[in-house]
Amino acid sequence: MGRIMFLTLLAALAGGLLAVSSAARTSDASGSPAPAAFRLLDGSAGCAFDGSRLACSSRTGATAVLEEDGSSRPSDDAVRWDAATPVLRSTESWWHGGFSCRVAGFEIVCERETGSIAVGGRSVGGASSISD
Repeated sequence: MGRIMFLTLLAALAGGLLAVSSAARTSDASGSPAPAAFRLLDGSAGCAFDGSRLACSSRTGATAVLEEDGSSRPSDDAVRWDAATPVLRSTESWWHGGFSCRVAGFEIVCERETGSIAVGGRSVGGASSISD
């Protein structure tokens, strides 16, 4: 009985490690981050990470960008998502390096160092406080 329990536990651990390692993939052997995209459940806003900056857009097309240095700005960049884009749920978060995103209310809120952006179905905003 103990041997069966041990083998079951070992199989579960191996499966978990495999799942985590495949989810945390990089785009190439040098360790560059793979592009990532996610959206709100209702499809009213979505974000895309290209490996160095994060762009989020509302259904209205307004877009905000969060840069590596923590600065944020409005942008004309197109962020596209569809039903196949993974949903960021209120019980989850997304992060890469210093970038992190979560769902707060009906918005995706992303932060990096001293800057942040918040994007919902009808609103886009950003804030930065970079000092020299």
